[in-house]
Amino acid sequence: MLLAGPLDSFSEMMGTHLFSLGEIAVTPALLFRIVLFIAAVAVIAKLVRSRLVPLLLSRSRVDDDIKFTTGRVASYFVWVAGVLIGLPTVGIELSSLVIVLSTVGIGLGLGLQKIAENFVSGLIIMFERPIRIGDRVMVDDITGTVVEIWSRITLVRTNDNVTILVPNAKIISESVINLTHNDRQVRFQFPIGVAYGSDPRRVEACLLKVAEDHPEILSKPAPEVIFKGFGDSSLDFILYAYTETMVALPDRLRSQVNFALCAALQQADIQIPFPQRDLHLRTVDPSIQLRKLGT
Repeated sequence: MLLAGPLDSFSEMMGTHLFSLGEIAVTPALLFRIVLFIAAVAVIAKLVRSRLVPLLLSRSRVDDDIKFTTGRVASYFVWVAGVLIGLPTVGIELSSLVIVLSTVGIGLGLGLQKIAENFVSGLIIMFERPIRIGDRVMVDDITGTVVEIWSRITLVRTNDNVTILVPNAKIISESVINLTHNDRQVRFQFPIGVAYGSDPRRVEACLLKVAEDHPEILSKPAPEVIFKGFGDSSLDFILYAYTETMVALPDRLRSQVNFALCAALQQADIQIPFPQRDLHLRTVDPSIQLRKLGT
C-alpha cells in the first residue's frame, strides 16, 4: 500500500503523452523501449559481425577481406530484420512508421543524400572489391594502406601512422590508384647517372649485383637495367626491381638501394658526376683581359 502511490505516479509519468508522429503517440515508456531495442539490436549485430561470422568461416580458406565483408553484410541483415520484426513488439506499427517517414522524407532527403551515397558506395566496395583491406592505395595526395572499410568511409593509414578517413563515394567516383590490386608485387625505379667515359656494361653489372644482393628484392620477375640516354653531365640508367614486402615502405627501400648503389659504384671506380657546363665567352671587356694578364 505504501508503494502504490509512487508506482502509480511512475506509471502515470511513463505514460504521459509527449507528442505525436502521425498515428504514433510518443510517451516516455515508448522512448525507453526504443532505446532498449536499439541497444539490443546493436549488441546482436556486433556479436554476429565480430564473433559468429569469424567462427563460422574460421576453417574456410577465404581471404580476410571476404570474412570482413561477410561480417558487415550479416550485421546489416540483423539491423534490417530487427527493424521489421522488433519495432511492432515495442509498440510501433510499420504502416504508421512508413507514413511518418514519408512525411519527413523530403526534408531529410537533401540532408542525408551524401550519407546515402557513401553507404551505397560502401556496399559496392564490399561486393565488387576494387580495394581490399591491406591494399596499398593512392587517393589524391594520400598514400597508405587500407586498414578498414566501414559503411560510409574507408580508413587509410599512412606511413606516419596517420589514419585518413576517405568517403566511400570518393573511391567509387574518382580515380584511385591501387598498387596491390592484382598481387603484392610492385616494381620500383631507381634512377642513377654515371660519368661520361664509364663502361655501360660494367654499370649494368653493378646495378644488377646490388639488386640481386638485396634480400627484399625479388629474383622473379628479374631486376632489369635500362640505359635511358645521354644526359647533360651523365650517362643515365634506371634500375627496375620488384618487391612484395617493402610496398608500404618505399622510402626505406629506396634509401637502402641508393646506399648500396653508391658503395658498389665507388668500389668499381665508377664516378657519379656533378653537373658540368662549358662556358664560351664571345665578347669580353678589355679591362678584364688586362687584369687576367696581370698588366
